[in-house]
Amino acid sequence: MGIIRRLILLFYVPIVLAALVACAGICLRLIPEKVWLGEVKFWIAQDETLAALVVMALASLILWTAVFSRKASQDLTEASGDIPFEVGKPGEVKVATSAITSVVESTAVTVNGVRAASASVYRQSGEMPIKIRLAIVLGQGFSAPKVSEAAVTAIDDALLTVLHLSKVPVEVSVEEITHAIVERDKRVV
Repeated sequence: MGIIRRLILLFYVPIVLAALVACAGICLRLIPEKVWLGEVKFWIAQDETLAALVVMALASLILWTAVFSRKASQDLTEASGDIPFEVGKPGEVKVATSAITSVVESTAVTVNGVRAASASVYRQSGEMPIKIRLAIVLGQGFSAPKVSEAAVTAIDDALLTVLHLSKVPVEVSVEEITHAIVERDKRVV
């Protein structure tokens, strides 16, 4: 939810709660009929009431659109602590997110063209409880799609070997491109 919708909620919810309390007082006959009927007649005669109703209707529509808006990462939350993985009938194994990021980062930097890597683990719903986002620093002169594909393949192999996890979704983004380290042939003297 964006900051605009949060600000609208900040003012919208107390107004609605006050209206609900007033309605409850009327329904329970705590507020005499003469009092609330006189207030209703007064507010109906004011021009500002119509403006307030229009603003509340717009706020309602904006908040209503939030129900139908969907973002790709809406169901993802950054993982911390331990993540349980079921390993058959005997029980489950818990792996720290720092261990997963360590495996991913150390594997990613071994790929030719990756100068540095930073990984984040996210929880998600579904069969695979995690998703990995990997930010890499790409060496100049290397193809981003080829390096990303090689990094994903290497990470899949490492996660399968170390944690017995297959088909973990990995999202690779290139944060920076640096000068490539030139590998020279050894000189014979």
